[in-house]
Amino acid sequence: MPVNHPGSRAGNGVALRSVQKAVKHGGSGSIFATLNLTPMIDFFTVLVIFLIQNYSASGELMLINEKVAMPKARHAVELARAPIVQITGSSGPNEEGFVLFENQPVIGIRDVTEAKFKDWNITPLKSVLEKAWKKQQAEGGPEKNSAKIIIQSDRRVPFSVIKMVMATCGRNNYTEPNFAIIEGVDDNAQGI
Repeated sequence: MPVNHPGSRAGNGVALRSVQKAVKHGGSGSIFATLNLTPMIDFFTVLVIFLIQNYSASGELMLINEKVAMPKARHAVELARAPIVQITGSSGPNEEGFVLFENQPVIGIRDVTEAKFKDWNITPLKSVLEKAWKKQQAEGGPEKNSAKIIIQSDRRVPFSVIKMVMATCGRNNYTEPNFAIIEGVDDNAQGI
């Protein structure tokens, strides 16, 4: 085994040759690493394109309830933010659908009948809508006097329930209903 002269050693690897040379010679040689700009610019271009495609300028308007099978339509207009009434369908004989306001259960759809609400004003929904209207008036802003409401209904819900929910909304200051749909062609549509 050879005896080596004691001194500074920066390492013996091939990757450290320039560092080793700089340490041995007192740093007289410059250690300058070039930066490859072309691959970096390509990477950032791809990143910017990815972010632009995934960016939503209007933000997420609403969450679709997993118990709501949204109807499809060919023509749609983007909805503005408004209070949301959801009507979920029953997926089985033991499961009841509900009328929800801003994801909070209000009444079961089995209880929404003309026999129970002869004036088509669903009392539990009416009280929730009145509270929401008062809160909307107190907050002010551009939506203060907005009479818009979004109705998100399951396609299996009977129209009589939807009709009574619309009537209740209309009688309680929300006279501009908008229906949330999925843009596309309905598979069950017959010549529409």
